[in-house]
Amino acid sequence: MKDETLPETHPIPKEFYSFETGTHFTKCLECKCDLMNGKPYLIEKAFKNHIEYQVKDTVFDYALCMNCAERLKSEMSKKSMETLMKFFSERIDFGEQISRMHLSPLSNIQSCMITGKNAEDCHEYQIYAYCVNDTISNDMPPYMVSGEVMEEILPLLSKQTKDDLNGFFNKHFAPDPSLMEPIGPKFVLI
Repeated sequence: MKDETLPETHPIPKEFYSFETGTHFTKCLECKCDLMNGKPYLIEKAFKNHIEYQVKDTVFDYALCMNCAERLKSEMSKKSMETLMKFFSERIDFGEQISRMHLSPLSNIQSCMITGKNAEDCHEYQIYAYCVNDTISNDMPPYMVSGEVMEEILPLLSKQTKDDLNGFFNKHFAPDPSLMEPIGPKFVLI
Protein backbone atom coordinates (compact mmCIF):
# COMPACT_ATOMS: atom_id res chain seq x y z
CA MET A 1 0.00 0.00 0.00
CA LYS A 2 1.36 3.40 -1.00
CA ASP A 3 1.90 5.93 1.81
CA GLU A 4 -0.10 9.06 0.89
CA THR A 5 1.02 11.11 3.88
CA LEU A 6 2.10 14.52 2.72
CA PRO A 7 5.55 15.76 3.62
CA GLU A 8 5.93 18.02 6.64
CA THR A 9 6.58 21.06 4.44
CA HIS A 10 5.50 22.13 0.96
CA PRO A 11 6.96 24.61 -1.50
CA ILE A 12 5.11 27.92 -1.28
CA PRO A 13 2.50 27.86 -4.08
CA LYS A 14 2.25 30.78 -6.52
CA GLU A 15 -0.99 31.89 -4.85
CA PHE A 16 1.22 33.14 -2.00
CA TYR A 17 3.80 34.88 -4.22
CA SER A 18 4.15 38.64 -4.22
CA PHE A 19 1.77 40.28 -6.70
CA GLU A 20 4.39 42.94 -7.36
CA THR A 21 7.29 40.60 -8.18
CA GLY A 22 5.57 37.34 -9.12
CA THR A 23 8.00 35.43 -6.87
CA HIS A 24 8.54 34.63 -3.20
CA PHE A 25 8.48 37.42 -0.68
CA THR A 26 12.06 38.00 0.42
CA LYS A 27 11.78 41.01 2.78
CA CYS A 28 9.61 41.81 5.76
CA LEU A 29 7.21 44.64 4.91
CA GLU A 30 7.79 46.35 8.25
CA CYS A 31 11.49 45.96 9.20
CA LYS A 32 12.85 44.89 5.77
CA CYS A 33 14.75 41.92 7.25
CA ASP A 34 15.65 38.98 4.99
CA LEU A 35 12.88 36.36 5.09
CA MET A 36 15.13 33.65 3.65
CA ASN A 37 17.05 33.41 6.94
CA GLY A 38 15.45 30.21 8.23
CA LYS A 39 13.07 31.98 10.61
CA PRO A 40 9.26 31.85 10.35
CA TYR A 41 7.21 34.59 8.76
CA LEU A 42 3.59 35.28 7.84
CA ILE A 43 2.09 35.98 4.41
CA GLU A 44 -1.29 37.67 4.05
CA LYS A 45 -3.05 38.33 0.75
CA ALA A 46 -6.47 39.88 0.14
CA PHE A 47 -8.47 39.35 -3.04
CA LYS A 48 -11.54 40.89 -4.64
CA ASN A 49 -13.33 38.29 -6.71
CA HIS A 50 -15.28 39.52 -9.74
CA ILE A 51 -17.47 36.45 -9.95
CA GLU A 52 -19.43 37.63 -12.99
CA TYR A 53 -16.19 37.97 -15.00
CA GLN A 54 -14.39 35.00 -13.43
CA VAL A 55 -11.36 37.13 -12.51
CA LYS A 56 -9.88 38.24 -9.22
CA ASP A 57 -7.73 41.19 -8.22
CA THR A 58 -5.11 41.25 -5.51
CA VAL A 59 -6.14 44.05 -3.14
CA PHE A 60 -2.96 43.84 -1.06
CA ASP A 61 -0.30 41.34 -0.09
CA TYR A 62 2.65 41.32 2.25
CA ALA A 63 4.96 39.23 4.38
CA LEU A 64 5.94 39.99 7.97
CA CYS A 65 8.69 38.37 10.01
CA MET A 66 7.31 36.87 13.21
CA ASN A 67 9.00 39.55 15.33
CA CYS A 68 7.05 42.29 13.51
CA ALA A 69 3.85 40.20 13.43
CA GLU A 70 4.06 39.60 17.19
CA ARG A 71 4.81 43.28 17.85
CA LEU A 72 1.76 44.36 15.81
CA LYS A 73 -0.37 41.75 17.58
CA SER A 74 0.82 43.01 20.98
CA GLU A 75 -0.30 46.53 20.04
CA MET A 76 -3.92 45.38 19.72
CA SER A 77 -6.09 46.35 22.65
CA LYS A 78 -6.70 43.73 25.32
CA LYS A 79 -10.45 43.98 24.63
CA SER A 80 -9.96 43.28 20.91
CA MET A 81 -7.72 40.29 21.60
CA GLU A 82 -10.23 38.79 24.06
CA THR A 83 -13.11 39.37 21.64
CA LEU A 84 -11.22 37.81 18.72
CA MET A 85 -10.17 34.79 20.78
CA LYS A 86 -13.82 34.26 21.81
CA PHE A 87 -15.06 34.70 18.22
CA PHE A 88 -12.63 32.14 16.80
CA SER A 89 -13.02 29.65 19.65
CA GLU A 90 -16.79 29.66 19.10
CA ARG A 91 -16.63 29.45 15.30
CA ILE A 92 -13.70 27.18 14.44
CA ASP A 93 -14.05 23.42 14.30
CA PHE A 94 -10.65 22.50 15.75
CA GLY A 95 -11.04 18.85 14.77
CA GLU A 96 -11.41 19.95 11.16
CA GLN A 97 -8.40 22.25 11.50
CA ILE A 98 -6.29 19.33 12.70
CA SER A 99 -7.44 17.28 9.70
CA ARG A 100 -6.30 20.14 7.42
CA MET A 101 -2.71 19.41 8.50
CA HIS A 102 -2.81 16.50 6.05
CA LEU A 103 -3.99 18.54 3.05
CA SER A 104 -1.95 20.43 0.48
CA PRO A 105 -1.62 24.22 0.94
CA LEU A 106 -3.90 24.85 -2.05
CA SER A 107 -6.60 22.57 -0.63
CA ASN A 108 -6.50 24.52 2.63
CA ILE A 109 -7.24 27.87 0.98
CA GLN A 110 -10.12 26.72 -1.23
CA SER A 111 -12.75 27.37 1.44
CA CYS A 112 -13.28 29.65 4.42
CA MET A 113 -12.08 28.10 7.66
CA ILE A 114 -15.11 29.57 9.48
CA THR A 115 -18.04 29.24 7.05
CA GLY A 116 -16.79 26.61 4.62
CA LYS A 117 -17.76 28.90 1.72
CA ASN A 118 -15.72 28.24 -1.43
CA ALA A 119 -13.25 30.99 -2.45
CA GLU A 120 -14.76 31.07 -5.95
CA ASP A 121 -18.11 32.10 -4.40
CA CYS A 122 -16.69 34.87 -2.18
CA HIS A 123 -16.69 38.47 -3.40
CA GLU A 124 -13.71 39.12 -1.12
CA TYR A 125 -11.42 36.84 0.84
CA GLN A 126 -8.02 36.71 2.47
CA ILE A 127 -5.47 33.92 2.64
CA TYR A 128 -2.75 33.42 5.23
CA ALA A 129 0.30 31.19 5.49
CA TYR A 130 3.10 30.64 7.97
CA CYS A 131 6.33 30.04 6.09
CA VAL A 132 10.02 29.36 6.57
CA ASN A 133 12.30 30.26 3.67
CA ASP A 134 10.44 29.04 0.57
CA THR A 135 8.22 26.45 2.29
CA ILE A 136 4.89 26.24 4.13
CA SER A 137 4.69 23.99 7.16
CA ASN A 138 1.78 21.62 7.71
CA ASP A 139 2.13 22.24 11.44
CA MET A 140 0.28 25.53 10.91
CA PRO A 141 -1.71 24.97 7.70
CA PRO A 142 -2.54 27.96 5.50
CA TYR A 143 -6.12 29.13 5.64
CA MET A 144 -8.71 31.36 3.99
CA VAL A 145 -11.23 33.73 5.59
CA SER A 146 -14.16 35.06 3.57
CA GLY A 147 -15.05 38.73 3.34
CA GLU A 148 -18.30 38.01 5.18
CA VAL A 149 -16.33 36.79 8.18
CA MET A 150 -14.03 39.81 8.03
CA GLU A 151 -17.17 42.00 8.09
CA GLU A 152 -18.32 40.17 11.23
CA ILE A 153 -14.94 40.69 12.89
CA LEU A 154 -14.52 44.40 12.18
CA PRO A 155 -17.29 45.63 14.54
CA LEU A 156 -15.82 43.47 17.32
CA LEU A 157 -12.56 45.44 17.32
CA SER A 158 -11.96 48.40 19.59
CA LYS A 159 -11.49 51.88 18.14
CA GLN A 160 -7.81 51.77 19.16
CA THR A 161 -7.26 48.51 17.30
CA LYS A 162 -9.10 49.77 14.21
CA ASP A 163 -6.97 52.94 14.28
CA ASP A 164 -3.78 50.87 14.61
CA LEU A 165 -4.78 48.59 11.72
CA ASN A 166 -5.72 51.58 9.56
CA GLY A 167 -2.39 53.19 10.41
CA PHE A 168 -0.52 50.04 9.36
CA PHE A 169 -2.51 49.84 6.13
CA ASN A 170 -2.07 53.53 5.31
CA LYS A 171 1.66 53.37 6.07
CA HIS A 172 2.24 50.54 3.62
CA PHE A 173 -0.57 50.58 1.06
CA ALA A 174 -2.05 54.06 0.74
CA PRO A 175 -1.17 55.81 -2.52
CA ASP A 176 1.38 58.60 -2.52
CA PRO A 177 -0.56 61.76 -1.51
CA SER A 178 0.87 63.57 -4.55
CA LEU A 179 -1.11 61.17 -6.75
CA MET A 180 -4.31 62.53 -5.24
CA GLU A 181 -3.55 66.15 -6.13
CA PRO A 182 -5.15 67.44 -9.33
CA ILE A 183 -2.84 67.92 -12.29
CA GLY A 184 -3.05 71.08 -14.35
CA PRO A 185 -5.03 74.24 -13.78
CA LYS A 186 -8.14 74.33 -11.63
CA PHE A 187 -11.27 75.75 -13.21
CA VAL A 188 -14.01 77.48 -11.28
CA LEU A 189 -17.39 77.59 -12.96
CA ILE A 190 -19.43 80.68 -12.03
